Amino acid sequence: MSPKIAFDRKSMVIAGARKYIFSGTLQYFRHPSPRQWEHRIKKLKSLGFNTVDTYFYWAYHSPAEGVYDFSGSRDIELFMRMVEDQGMYLIARPGPYMCAEVDGGGFPGWLLAKRHLNLRCRKNGKALYDAGYMKYAEQWYSEVVPRIAQFKNLILFQIENEYNLYPTPRGMIARLMGALQRRYGEDLFMRLISAMIFYRIQIFLQRRAFSSEGYKRELEYFRELYRLARGLGVTVPIFHNDVGGASTRYFPVDLAAIDEYPITDFVGDWKHGNPFLRADTFEEGHDAMKVDCPLFGGEIQGGWYDLWGGRGYEHNGNHLGPLAMDLTLKSCLAQGMSILNIYMAAGGTTWGYTGSPDVYTSYTYGAPITEGGRMSERGEACKRFSEFVFRNEQALLESSPAEEFRQNHGELFAKVRKAPDGTSFVFVRNLTGKDQTVKLQAGEFKIAYPGMEVYRLDKEGKIVDQLPTVQEARAEPMIQLSPKLQITNYRLQVYGAPFKDDDPGWKKIAGKEMDIDTLGVHYGFTWYRAKFRQKISWLRIDARHLWAVYLNGRLLRAYDNFRNKLGVGEDLELKVKVALPPELLKEENALVILTESMGHNKGFLEDSFNPRGLVSAETDQGELDWEFKPGLLPGESGITPKVDFSILLSADESVRSPITLPHKQPVESGLGIYLADFELDLAQPDSPALGIKIGKVSGKANVYINGFLIGRYWDAKGPQKIFYLPPDLANLKGGNELTVVVWPWDTSLGLGAMEIVEYP
Repeated sequence: MSPKIAFDRKSMVIAGARKYIFSGTLQYFRHPSPRQWEHRIKKLKSLGFNTVDTYFYWAYHSPAEGVYDFSGSRDIELFMRMVEDQGMYLIARPGPYMCAEVDGGGFPGWLLAKRHLNLRCRKNGKALYDAGYMKYAEQWYSEVVPRIAQFKNLILFQIENEYNLYPTPRGMIARLMGALQRRYGEDLFMRLISAMIFYRIQIFLQRRAFSSEGYKRELEYFRELYRLARGLGVTVPIFHNDVGGASTRYFPVDLAAIDEYPITDFVGDWKHGNPFLRADTFEEGHDAMKVDCPLFGGEIQGGWYDLWGGRGYEHNGNHLGPLAMDLTLKSCLAQGMSILNIYMAAGGTTWGYTGSPDVYTSYTYGAPITEGGRMSERGEACKRFSEFVFRNEQALLESSPAEEFRQNHGELFAKVRKAPDGTSFVFVRNLTGKDQTVKLQAGEFKIAYPGMEVYRLDKEGKIVDQLPTVQEARAEPMIQLSPKLQITNYRLQVYGAPFKDDDPGWKKIAGKEMDIDTLGVHYGFTWYRAKFRQKISWLRIDARHLWAVYLNGRLLRAYDNFRNKLGVGEDLELKVKVALPPELLKEENALVILTESMGHNKGFLEDSFNPRGLVSAETDQGELDWEFKPGLLPGESGITPKVDFSILLSADESVRSPITLPHKQPVESGLGIYLADFELDLAQPDSPALGIKIGKVSGKANVYINGFLIGRYWDAKGPQKIFYLPPDLANLKGGNELTVVVWPWDTSLGLGAMEIVEYP
């Protein structure tokens, strides 16, 4: 371990001094613009964060086995150097597994194709060391860890993330859970987790576990990751981030971190009851472990992600407000948490096909810093918190619990911490529904509802510093776009090449398995084609997630098979029968199927291997010989594709039509490639932050800027209608091409009006 970095039960000690670590998660891969990185890092520093936390996304860097890319928007050394240049510490989290609502939890598609492996060294909810999987984990570590370990501002290093050994719900249990979600909403189980009765059961079980040391689990998998990290140059403390309450920790690590999101119900009023019940047991559970390390919040709620068809991030941010951020931070501080990382501190963009199935393109998250780079209302709570903490840093880090008060499961809560110099800190929180007064040995304290006050008292009990409730706050104003930018030169080309006999690029499928990982496609769209002469009356298919079937160039049916919208657990088989109208049959026929994967499940449970694309296909005349073609469009491949539309469209330029928006026309099959131009003249990125606002689409659409896939639009689900324009994917001084590729789900092709607007 680095001689400059040490720790004890109270805090980290860096260069001989106790340090409070106030960290914020900023994900470089959700900002495909290195010029954004420096801006967001500086913004975090301005809110009082002294540390930047980031995951390192395996799939983002490894498009194929043995191939790694650390250039451009993947230049992690540049990112870490920017953090170092700002005088901030670094917390590095290279997995191998990361979750983070990304495809496969971070595992590359080529690894997910190896279904014989026991990913994360577990099987059926039990630990199972797998040397085959570890071989690939070691390859990833050998690529990424030396790049990280060289930085002198590195203070903490994570192995794995949110490990658990819960079995994946399967069979009838999975079907029942799916039925309940369809009936009561996709976020049903997240809302139940926030329910008070569920919380109280958890706390009861945790406290039973506190009486035994049997919950500290030793795993060979962790020992091997730890050994690898040390062998590759990591000298700082190593940790694992444990999901859930404080009753289960995985070792060997130097520090055990806690993962806690108090508020996951975005329907009810979280201020009635106590969503901080688990947080209120942090110190109690940590002390039960009898380990000499500080209390560490590896992931503490900075917002919450939104689902396809969800309420939108404006709703989530308003629901939480600055108050939830304020109370979350203070509740952690009351427990003596001296390493506190906010996830997410800066929102980002899930561009390309990087996301897991549950999230759409925006990942602004309700974070203190928005996707567009502004300080949100919740950022003000972070700023005031950090100012108080660093004014009182040494006394807080040396303090110990002296007195605690709870009423009605912590709806009224108070805690006193004593510092060695005789001063004390008093924390009082009120979620009872009315104003209250709390009587403590340290004095009598009035507390309004809802709120949480923090006081520092001198030796005589006089208030010498105070951190009041942040009930309301102002967001940083948006930079206005003036004059308004114009999108011009609209034109359309209907792309129907996959329905033509002479379309190149098709590959034979040798075996019976047709899913996209077996075929080596892994992400996004895949075309399938089968030619036949016999009289077939029906086709029965199981495809994930979205699909459309065409017979001889005519759309027969488009189908939404996206049912596991949380991206967790088993995807249940659903075979759908499609009739083949006899009047459309010829002597020689062609069946074409277009599938879209919304991403691999994020592997929180053992579910990353769920197949995507065409899983099975049968007819009343037996099996057909299938071939496939990767990508929605020729040249589109990988997790963050770029399409050269000039090459794609040059051959058919004569059929490109000038149009005006809104536009609509009949179409039997094919995609609508809508192209337009716009000019930018920005002095620097995000001045102002810009978005592309899109009107109604007849089905689904991909949105491209200069060929880069920046957004996935789903008219029927939403909620996203405006897509952030990442600066380095656009030309800030000059012309840009906007392309919207529409996949129509009926016999009409259409696109509503578009405009460039300020992005929040």
